[in-house]
Parts: sequence; C-alpha cells; structure tokens
Amino acid sequence: MHYVCADIHGNWEKYQAMLNGLKPGHKDHLYILGDTVDRGADGIRILQDIMCRGNFSHLIGNHELFLYGCIRCGIGEWMDSWLENGGQPTAEAFLKLSSGEQDDILDFLENSYAVIPDLLAGGRHYYLVHAFPDLHYMEQPVLFSEILEDSERLWRMVWERMDDKNTERGADGTLRAVREAGRTLLVGHTVTTWFSPPEGSVRGHAGIYHGKYFTGLDCGCAGTGDSACLGVLRLEDGAEFYY
Repeated sequence: MHYVCADIHGNWEKYQAMLNGLKPGHKDHLYILGDTVDRGADGIRILQDIMCRGNFSHLIGNHELFLYGCIRCGIGEWMDSWLENGGQPTAEAFLKLSSGEQDDILDFLENSYAVIPDLLAGGRHYYLVHAFPDLHYMEQPVLFSEILEDSERLWRMVWERMDDKNTERGADGTLRAVREAGRTLLVGHTVTTWFSPPEGSVRGHAGIYHGKYFTGLDCGCAGTGDSACLGVLRLEDGAEFYY
C-alpha cells in the first residue's frame, strides 16, 4: 500500500501514533510531503528516524529549505526568517548533534525529492510536491540536489500557496494542466481549514481536503492541543487516517 502525509512539524507524538496505527510493512511505502521540521521540538529526531527506513520517501518543504539554506549554504539573511517561522527548536537540536550526524542530515535533505510527478498507485497517477506543481517536471522524480541551482522553480514548489485565486480557476493554467495530464495533485504546506470551513472538519480538527484541482494533506500537526492532527491518505482506496 502507498500512504501519503505532510507537515509533521516536529510532532513526535503524532508521528509515533501514525506509525503505531499504520504499522507499515516492508511492502508498504510512506511518502512525506515536506515540513517535517520546525515549530515542534522533534523535527530532527523524526528526520533521523525517517532516514533509517527504506520504505519512506521524503520530499523537501520550505522548512527543510530554511534548514539547508541557513546551515549548509550559509545564507545568513534567511536566519531571522527561519527562526521567526518556528526554526528555533530545529536549530537547537541540530547544533547538539556531532558533525557527522549533521552532515548525514544535510546529505539526506539533498537526496530528498523536490517533486514526484507521476506516482502510480491503485490504477491512478499522482503528482506529489510540497506546495505547488511545476509543469517543467511531469515525468521523472527530481531530487532536491538536482534543482538547487534553479531557485525560482524550487521556491515556487515549496512556497507558492494555494488560494482563492489559483484553486478553482486553475491559476496560470498549471493546476488545470496537471489535472488534464491525468494526475491527482497531492500537496501539503497550507492547513486545510484554509480551503474548507472548520465546521466541515473531522472530529473537531482539520481533515484532508479534496478540491477540484488538488488534494491538501496538511491537517494542522503544527497546532496545539486537540487542533493538532496528522492526516494520512492511502492511495489505493482513498482511505483516510487521522492521528
């Protein structure tokens, strides 16, 4: 079975609840659509766990881009923005690691996907990206390291937010083109209550959003209390799981 989740945001409790609930076997595969780190305390710990699992695939999100850009690329002007956007616990945990452990994490991020544009599961084709698709990438999976120099495309794929302008009307045609290519677009990045009112949520928290042009999977794991939720979609049958 193929499972997809997004935006764990350092929430170890929800991550463990998901693992205990799904109990993914060696024939199962979990795709994580980025923003594993920041906001919560345990993003680095979760990344290290993901790194040990051969049947998990990780995509880069804007928060991983912050981490990588500030640490490995030394982009100092990003630091204040990173910390203001929940990067403090990630930075503190990262700096406690040995140099070897730090390199392992940065290497892992380099080899995370930027986009998986054509995943076949349950007879359907899926386009996986953190925030927004790019029609330049429609065939083969692309690693973060392969697109590092194309900052404009990368920035849009991890930062462009779905809104009223680019959901129902298909933005500049990108969303419509992905749909017409036979792909179901799966994204994280934006908590799904942005697209559907809270009264339509599942058990009092955000639920997976199924729109005309995309499916949103950020169910608010960065929240607190009962509002924090990690949603998972099983691609073969559309089953939804919440933790």
